[in-house]
Amino acid sequence: MEKNRKGIKTFLHDAAARVAIVILILITVAAAGAVSQENAQYPMNPNMTLKGKLNITGSTTILPVTEAAKMEFIKIYPGVVINTSGGGSDYGRMVAYTTKKKSRDIGASSSIWPDSDQLFNGTLVPQRTKSIIQEGDENASVFETKFGTGMIVIAANLGRNITSINIVNTTPECISNFSAPTATICFNDLKDAYDGKPPVSFEGKEVIQRTDASGTEETFAKWIGLADPVTGQLISNVTGEIGNKGVRNYINSTPNTIGFVDIGFTKGRVNGARNVLAARMNDTAANATTKGVGMAYDNASTSLTHTGKGLARDLFYYNKGIPGGAMKVYLNWIMTPEGQKVVRKEGFFSI
Repeated sequence: MEKNRKGIKTFLHDAAARVAIVILILITVAAAGAVSQENAQYPMNPNMTLKGKLNITGSTTILPVTEAAKMEFIKIYPGVVINTSGGGSDYGRMVAYTTKKKSRDIGASSSIWPDSDQLFNGTLVPQRTKSIIQEGDENASVFETKFGTGMIVIAANLGRNITSINIVNTTPECISNFSAPTATICFNDLKDAYDGKPPVSFEGKEVIQRTDASGTEETFAKWIGLADPVTGQLISNVTGEIGNKGVRNYINSTPNTIGFVDIGFTKGRVNGARNVLAARMNDTAANATTKGVGMAYDNASTSLTHTGKGLARDLFYYNKGIPGGAMKVYLNWIMTPEGQKVVRKEGFFSI
């Protein structure tokens, strides 16, 4: 035994042996770290029993949230296949109302189900009280899940010298001023620009809209007072781009442009771009402390318009009938702390 102990001491005093021990320890620690990281990404015990297929389509505003949520959800439920696509909020609501695959199809909408009948691509989608199950009508067939909230902002690229933008009152005396460092845009001037009658103060400026039917445009159109009475979309002939991303990209690459996007697509946000600056409403910025329908930002935007409409709106999933199976599990999961974390990570706000 004494001889063995001496052998061990000799081994430990050998320089090469000490290096070998250190390397072995580092390999062990690295392996443990890799396992830990893998476990953080993939649950130790994913649910292999839940099976199903979901098709989530509609709002391009919600699409980044749905795609991110999908990646997290299938780590827990790898037996569920989720397909995602855009098309706009109107399309999402129409799918939810007309689908024959009620166990699979979910319509995403960045605006609440309208209070009046809507016509989309020749399909009449009944008003909220006749469609939404939670409203209590015995013939209603669409289930509503509110899972987040957002705010639409006026976004602009007015040059590097403009560091802030403020949308102000509607009095006739108000004149827009684009001098650095703070641009002041009068509500009436903005409305006239979208109505094809840009004021002198807007010379050299371009306003843009969406080309796809969307909840974002519907909310903006009602706020500014240029909503089509049938479709709810903006009545305007100005340049258009597809989706929040399209509007964001156009503004970012084109100086002296003004448009509207969700707050998550502006400078400093997860889906934002460097030159896309979000405007304040009567000095009230869109952020986590002012979020929500009927709250500070919404009230500030409402105070500027005669329509009584604001620019805060909630995010919804709609489906045919009471959800069950994989659909029920997904809709429940998006409301959990893990699901709400995805909503916030994509630039929106939890409810």
